Amino acid sequence: MRGLRILDAAKVEVRDYPDPVPQGEEVVVRLEAAAICGSDLHALYQSPGEKRFIPGHEGAGVVVAVDKPRVLKVGDRVCTTAIYPCGTCDHCRMGYTIYCRASKGVYGFGLDGVHATHVRICERSLLPLPESVSFEQGCLILDPVGTHYHANKRMGTNARHTVAVFGLGPMGLGAVCVTAFLGARVIAVDPIAFRRELAKKLGAADVVDPAAGDVAAQIRELTAGYGLDRAFECSGKPQPLYTALDLVRHFGHVAIVGENREATISPSNHFNRKEITLSGSTCFPLGEFDEIVRLLDAGLPAVKMITHRFPIEQGAEAYATFNTGNTGKVIFVA
Repeated sequence: MRGLRILDAAKVEVRDYPDPVPQGEEVVVRLEAAAICGSDLHALYQSPGEKRFIPGHEGAGVVVAVDKPRVLKVGDRVCTTAIYPCGTCDHCRMGYTIYCRASKGVYGFGLDGVHATHVRICERSLLPLPESVSFEQGCLILDPVGTHYHANKRMGTNARHTVAVFGLGPMGLGAVCVTAFLGARVIAVDPIAFRRELAKKLGAADVVDPAAGDVAAQIRELTAGYGLDRAFECSGKPQPLYTALDLVRHFGHVAIVGENREATISPSNHFNRKEITLSGSTCFPLGEFDEIVRLLDAGLPAVKMITHRFPIEQGAEAYATFNTGNTGKVIFVA
């Protein structure tokens, strides 16, 4: 089979690998679509040193070989999740396999992932993809669609709400897409014009350019001083989180999606005196999968997030294109 290897920062090679062989509960999937995630970019492509595994964890394809499966069979359409779960711990039983206490690893981060023609993957790491959902839609379910459906569900977002999304990388664009489809008014914030325009196509009612002036002042003007009911922090930067907490009204909710190791908050002003809620989301519990499929079946325009498609043989070009920032979702297609 063919697959990618990240040899060093900004250096990607397409190479031959041995054809994977199914073993026990691990099946072989032929990938039809696989997306590049922001974590692939920041943690792998932009960091020095060779990564001795195939990257990628957002994929969809067809089962082509099995050994001793419990459920799946050759020909089944599936989409991937990132974790090789134990299946028995309390978090796995709740459907939160992302937090498995005894995971055997993460696909694309140690275990060979989906930026290849094929992947050998645990049956428990796969979700059945109905015929109504395309492979391109399927490779978006794990992160940009599912994470924000789950976050909106936790926040109780509805069509009466005004919601800001700070940061319009693939995850922020996913937040715009899902939140607007649920009926809320979405204000999208990002310094890159390409991303702001794409956010409009995904349903954003307004966009804000931080270079045009104080972001909080711009949002207050757009909302006639009302502020926000909900907010997504998807930039991974401290200041947008502080701004979101400032702008959210009493009893509002801010969800952190962007990865960030530190931030500044004002406990008294942000929480004691406004009684707002701050939460984080990194995936979705498997029990919500059917709800996400129903959202896609109802017309969620997730594929509009995809701006670039590449064959796996153009892996270096795909990563370099994504690294420019002037993209939406970049995917590999068979």
